[in-house]
Amino acid sequence: MTSRWKSLPLRLRLFISFGTVLALAMLLALYLQARSFSQARLNILLNEELPAQVEGLARRINLDLSPALALSNSLANSYFIEQWARDGFPEESRPDVEAYLARMMDQLDTELLFMAAQYQGVGYYFQYREGELLQRPLEMPGGADDWYYQFTDSGADYELNLDHDSFSTQESFVFLNFRSAANAANGRPLLVAGAGLDLSRLATQIENFRLGQTGRATLLNAQGEPLLRGGGNDLKTLSSQTLQALSQDASTPRVNEALRGNDVFLVSTLWLPELKRYLMVEVDREEYLNLSRERFATSTGFGLLILLIGLVLLYPLTGRLIRPLIHFQHQLQSITHSLDLTRRVETDDRAELGDLAHQTNALLERLSRAILAVSNNAQALTRVADQLAQTAGLSGVHGGDISHEANQTMAAAVEEMASSVAEITSTMEELSTSSTQIADHSQSVVDVANQTLERSRKGSTAMQLLQAKMQDIRSDSEQSLAEIVALGAKSKQINKVMELINTLAAQTKLIAFNAALEASSAGESGRRFSVVASEIRRLADSVTDSTQEIEGHTEEIQNAINRLVVASEKGASSIEQGVDVSVSTAQDLDAVLKAASQTSSAAQQISLSTQQQKTASNQVVIALRDIDTASARNAQSVRSITEISQDMINMSAELNSLVQEFTLAQQDTEQPHRS
Repeated sequence: MTSRWKSLPLRLRLFISFGTVLALAMLLALYLQARSFSQARLNILLNEELPAQVEGLARRINLDLSPALALSNSLANSYFIEQWARDGFPEESRPDVEAYLARMMDQLDTELLFMAAQYQGVGYYFQYREGELLQRPLEMPGGADDWYYQFTDSGADYELNLDHDSFSTQESFVFLNFRSAANAANGRPLLVAGAGLDLSRLATQIENFRLGQTGRATLLNAQGEPLLRGGGNDLKTLSSQTLQALSQDASTPRVNEALRGNDVFLVSTLWLPELKRYLMVEVDREEYLNLSRERFATSTGFGLLILLIGLVLLYPLTGRLIRPLIHFQHQLQSITHSLDLTRRVETDDRAELGDLAHQTNALLERLSRAILAVSNNAQALTRVADQLAQTAGLSGVHGGDISHEANQTMAAAVEEMASSVAEITSTMEELSTSSTQIADHSQSVVDVANQTLERSRKGSTAMQLLQAKMQDIRSDSEQSLAEIVALGAKSKQINKVMELINTLAAQTKLIAFNAALEASSAGESGRRFSVVASEIRRLADSVTDSTQEIEGHTEEIQNAINRLVVASEKGASSIEQGVDVSVSTAQDLDAVLKAASQTSSAAQQISLSTQQQKTASNQVVIALRDIDTASARNAQSVRSITEISQDMINMSAELNSLVQEFTLAQQDTEQPHRS
């Protein structure tokens, strides 16, 4: 795209640039104007017009309802009607009541009046309409007269009740309910009365209201439900944002935005204390602002027409602006084709183009002097190139023989020396690699020796610990053997005690036998003593049996103790041998530890020596690499000097041929001398 733009003629580019700037500036100005106008109209609508319209409509509604409110209050507190209710609604007073209601209806210009009165705990409902006073009893709570009980229980002074006519359900009215100051015996108001206004009359004010093309009015109850709506308004429920606005202070108009479908409405609400209702006016914001958009479209059309006229006038103007530049271009093109540096650019412009012509002429003058200097220096360059070629060993060589001669000169000698140094460097690198491997292996030997030394130390420590444990085992074994021997002696003592018990049991048995004999000789008196003697003899037999059993167990214990003594003596002998072996092993590990220490020291010395050898080899290799690099650079430098000298000779020849193409002032003045 950039290359395409640069290929266009300058006149066309100027025309497009100026036209684009003018179009953007005009469109931006129109957009800002339309935006500012729309915002101003919106601010006026929000802050002034919409609140003023709501307040004005509220005043008109209140003005229309004020007579009805006053008459309804007067009817509810009428002394004449209250007295008629206290008297029990006598028929003789009925014509006077109808005349009184007729006069009040003429004053209000309403269609019906109603009364709900209490007499002896019973409620009665009266309605005066079309010159006839109708009467019926009030229904119990839960029926059609719930409005009466709700109103009297609320304690409010008055309310507006949207209800149908109890005697004719085909028509709807707005009833103004007022209570009397006097109460009946049951605590309810003696009289609830008011006027019934035809709903169509109240709706006229709402339906006839207009604000723009979409501005409509709606009457809402205290819960935000629509009661009366203007024509064309399909409002059924309010948005949550509008309900929140209604719950706030609505004594002054409040303007909020409400989204209904895809349309945004500006909603203003106002609380009407006389009606105890909300009055709401809403306007479609986008449709209200269509006027500013239409004006923007009209202004845009006029702006585009003006822009088209300006572009028509701009095109020839751009031609006149670039005409001196085209003349300047033609002169410069002629100088470029002829290469005559004696010619100069001429123009009658005194501004930027004139300054450009002056600078171009100065450039031509300096170019002429520069080319003349180049011509003189080309010959000097040829001489310098010849001297440089001689320095590189190319004396007397020209043209294509330079490459062949270069192989036998100083460059070839330097390259041969660089090759030798490279071979020496390669040999030293191999030697350095071997030294590095030896150093790495020696370090491995040091690591192995250190590990051997550390493990020998750990083994010596473990063997010393084992030796101490063996000494403890030997001590425990000797103590156990002594205790076993003592246990054998105790078991022998038990045998002696058992023999004594057996002797006592035999003697007891003998005594018992003698006692039995004596008892048998005693006759009947010795029978009881005979029983005791029998029991003693039986007990002596039991003791004898028990002692025999104990002696058997004691003998088994002695045999086990004898075997344990023999085993303990053998274990003590083995433990003693283990102690001797552990002492010998500890001595061997001490010797191994000393040898490992000596091996580690020797390995460290070897590693240190090989590391020093490795460092020295690396330093030699680095030095040889530097020499190799320097030799290669020297050879390259000589080769470059050779190539540069050849290039300089060629360049001097080309410069001489190029300078001959220019026509210079000095050349013109030197022509007569040459002839």
